[in-house]
Amino acid sequence: MIETNSKSKSQFVGYFGVKNVEKIERNLILPTVQKFFAPRNIQSFKAIDESAAFSDLDFDRKNFDNFFEHFYDYIVDGIHKNGDNIEIPVTYCITLDETNCSKICDKTQIRYDEILLFDVPVFYFIYVDVKAVFSCLRNETN
Repeated sequence: MIETNSKSKSQFVGYFGVKNVEKIERNLILPTVQKFFAPRNIQSFKAIDESAAFSDLDFDRKNFDNFFEHFYDYIVDGIHKNGDNIEIPVTYCITLDETNCSKICDKTQIRYDEILLFDVPVFYFIYVDVKAVFSCLRNETN
């Protein structure tokens, strides 16, 4: 039942497959992401490309050089100057691995973690419990 994602650059990201992914995206993922970013006053955010997802295990010494290139290609590459302002895109990844999310948002109670560039968050892991996925598929209230 666990799906292999051969497109993923990470050797450590877990996937599981369901046929009705649109329902999960519409009824669980998008509302969770919007709820998470609303108190941060962040209106512009994007999911990291599925093939670019990574986990905490990608940070070890053996993989660090590959991770640094990956970080540039998928997270900070979109930084650009707009007039006098520097715009830093906010990227996120949904994870089913609670280990990647050591923080709990005090306003939304959503588990998350972040990667900062200086003091500015540029990437968020946002945790979704696998039980919530099954509840969503069963049309139960999350």
